[in-house]
Formats: sequence, C-alpha cells, structure tokens
Amino acid sequence: MTSLLPSTVLIAEDDEDVRDLLALRLSAAGYRTVTVDNGNAALNAANLERPDLVVLDIDMPGLDGLTVCQQLQGMSRTSRIPVLILSARGRDLDASQGRAMGADDYMAKPFDSADLLDRVSRLLADARG
Repeated sequence: MTSLLPSTVLIAEDDEDVRDLLALRLSAAGYRTVTVDNGNAALNAANLERPDLVVLDIDMPGLDGLTVCQQLQGMSRTSRIPVLILSARGRDLDASQGRAMGADDYMAKPFDSADLLDRVSRLLADARG
C-alpha cells in the first residue's frame, strides 16, 4: 500500500530568502517542508520529524552542513535519510568533500529550480528502492 502523505523535506539554510524560495518551490511541487536556519536545529528536526529527505547548506551558524551530514549518517534513526547539499561552495573539491561526509547529491548555488526538483524526486525514488 502506498502512502498518500506527501514526502517531507527538511530544509536547513541560514539565508532566509534562499530558505523561503526552497520551501516555496518544494511545497508547490507537493512536498511537505520543515525549515530550520542552523545545523543544531537541523539535527533536532531530523530526529523529531524523520523527514524523507534533507536539503543542507554547508555554511550555517553552529554546526556546519558537513558536520550535520556526517552526524545524520552516524545515527541509526537518521542514517537512511538521503541528503542533498546545496551550497555556494561550487568547486569539485567541495562536492567530493560533501559526498565523503555522506551526502547523496551536491548542488551549487545559484540553483535551477527544475534541476533541484528533479534531484529531490530522484533521491526520494532511490530511497524507496
């Protein structure tokens, strides 16, 4: 039996404008969104909400996105949640580092909304098997 509930996407982004844009785009595509503005709140929300996907910025106050990603992967409760890093750090080295910390995908800002939605859809489909 398939769930009729929309997939939940946790957005961890300290820039309010980017966070609101992500939430707007994802909500318009039918996803339920939970937004936070720092790494500590991202870990707490991931544990409480059990999102289907996490979109993480790297440069945030408190814990940075790479540390959050690594900690999510290290906890049994959150280790299977796909992580998409969305960062202003756009070099190949940054993407490699993000994947080494456990991210499933990596996008540089500025981002294309259609590309973002495609990647979110693919990550969610892959996670369902």
